[in-house]
Amino acid sequence: MSTSASDHRRMRILARRYLLISIFCLLFSCVYEFFSHGVRSGFMISLFLFPLLLGAVPSFLMSIAFVPVPSAAARCTWHAGVAALAVGSCLSGILEIYGTTSPYVRIYWAVGAALLLAGALRYFLSGGRHRSGG
Repeated sequence: MSTSASDHRRMRILARRYLLISIFCLLFSCVYEFFSHGVRSGFMISLFLFPLLLGAVPSFLMSIAFVPVPSAAARCTWHAGVAALAVGSCLSGILEIYGTTSPYVRIYWAVGAALLLAGALRYFLSGGRHRSGG
């Protein structure tokens, strides 16, 4: 169950991408709240934490540690979960700042959590083995 140097390099690149996405989310939330006439939203303030804590940090740790790199299917499922949670946080923040709610926002949280769980299960059930070509 070994991982190659190219796998670790790929995870470093992924960590950088998630870091850039986190910075974009932070800038987006700052600009959005600047024009929100003093209304604050915890969802908008914490928007950048989803790609940072669920994307950049795990990817960086996998790039430096001697742990198996997830398969492509596990990574894609995990990425979709991170995206769903970030979009759900953004949408919740927008609606909260606007002063309204929507019952459909809960779907983002449920689907995001389910996708993260599915990605983690795929990783652990496969023993974390990275299959070439997938």
